[in-house]
Formats: sequence, structure tokens, C-alpha cells
Amino acid sequence: MKKFFQMVGILTLMVGSFVYTEKVGTTAKLSDTLLTEIKSNKDGYKENAIEPIIKDETIIPGINGKEVDVDKSYEAMSKIGYFDDKLLVYKPLEVENTLDKNKDKYVINGNNTKMDVTLLFKVGNNDDITNIISILDSKEAKGTFFIESKYLEKHHNQIIKLVQNGHTIGNLSNNEDYEDSDFVWMKTILTNIGPQIYNYCYTEKPKTKAIRVCKIQDSITIMPSIIIKDNPFINIKKELTPGAIISLDVNKTLNTQIEMILNYITSKGYHIVSLEELLKE
Repeated sequence: MKKFFQMVGILTLMVGSFVYTEKVGTTAKLSDTLLTEIKSNKDGYKENAIEPIIKDETIIPGINGKEVDVDKSYEAMSKIGYFDDKLLVYKPLEVENTLDKNKDKYVINGNNTKMDVTLLFKVGNNDDITNIISILDSKEAKGTFFIESKYLEKHHNQIIKLVQNGHTIGNLSNNEDYEDSDFVWMKTILTNIGPQIYNYCYTEKPKTKAIRVCKIQDSITIMPSIIIKDNPFINIKKELTPGAIISLDVNKTLNTQIEMILNYITSKGYHIVSLEELLKE
């Protein structure tokens, strides 16, 4: 009887070992197949980086690409045992010639491979932008507000809220004089307010002294591709293009037409994004 139970035990171990080996073999085959499938498909999901367009003193930023991280994608899919492109994990392919390396250039446009545009509002010291902010927020659109030092002094809390809500703030110093001490004071305040990637200067034509000072102060200089002083709705209809940076003076006409402008831009399939978002590589 004792020998009988020993034989039964041995047979049970043999069967268990066979089943375990079979499972391990099946799992290994599935893993090999999955890994092979990820490797064979990865190039189809690759997006190459787009380098910036640099011409003379101007730059249009590039866009980072991405490629499949085979090891991390395999780790994610091995939990379900089959290929699912929703579980692909990517690693970035970064632009080589970044904005950080080109602060001596005027940024004239965002990359035109995306249907994004930026509305840049030039705010005078006595302008009221409450209505513009309200309409932007109601449309879930983001604006970019270039302000002077006196406006910042008077509306500090408003500026903090704008940054917190995802809008971008640019620096006009004192009357767009970047050699004025207000420029550095404003830069310090805006840097401390919140999570903007860059500090921004503004010009409507090349200014050697201004861009030199802005570069020293680690700032990006914007020279908008579209500058509109009056009849904003009509002019935007004429000039709207992908990646456009559209400069608008804050005035009574703009306040009247701003909702119509936003509706028109979005009806054409564009996204109204902040300058930060437009220039993101």
C-alpha cells in the first residue's frame, strides 16, 4: 500500500511538471510573438521631429516627434497577452535646433502643421480686458496678453488669475522700452507668478537693441505674423493661416467683435491656443 501511494505521488508530480512546462512554453511563445509584433509595427507609429524654419533673423519653431518604446510597450501589453496599439508607450524624438538655442531670432509664427492660432492682445495701461477674458473663458479658448509695467501694478491679481487659468502673459516693459528697468522688474514678477515656460518680449519690426536685451534676460522675442490695428473681424477673415500669431490692439471695436472673431476662427477648424501652447516643441 505504501508503494502504491508513492507511485501515485510520483505520477502526480510528473503530470504537474508537464502541465507547468506546457504553460511556461505557451507563455514564452505568446511573449515571443507579442515582442515580434511590437517590433514589426513600431515604425508605423513613429513621428519624426520637425526642425524649425530659420530665415535670416526669424524663426518658426519645430515640433518634437515620438517613437515607440519597445520595452515599456511590451511590459504594458504582456499583462493582456496580445498587441493593442492603445497600450503603446512612446519616447520623445526631440528637435535639435530648439527655441532655447535661438533667442537671438524673432519668432514670427507657430508651426503650420497644426491648426492652431494665437490671439495676442496688446493691452494699454488704461484698457479694460474683462469682457475679452470672459468670452475667451466661455469658449474654452486661451489668450495671450502683452501688458506694460503700469498695468501690472494696477491689475496684479487679475494677471495671477490669467496665468493660473492657462493664458499667457507677455512683457511690454514701460512703453515697449526693453532698456528700461521696468523690463527686468516685470520679468521677475511674471516668472514668480506661475508656470510659463518662457518670458516674452514684443516688437512689430526688427530692433537690434531690444532683442539683444531680451536674449540676455533669457526671453523670447515675438514679431507677429499678422498685426491688426482696426477692423479686426474683416482682417482676420482675410489673413487667417495655420500657426498664425495675430496681434490685436485692445479697443472698443475689438470688444464688440471678439465673440464673432472666436466663432469664425473655430468654425474654420482652428484651435485658439495660448502662445505657450503654440510654441511648444
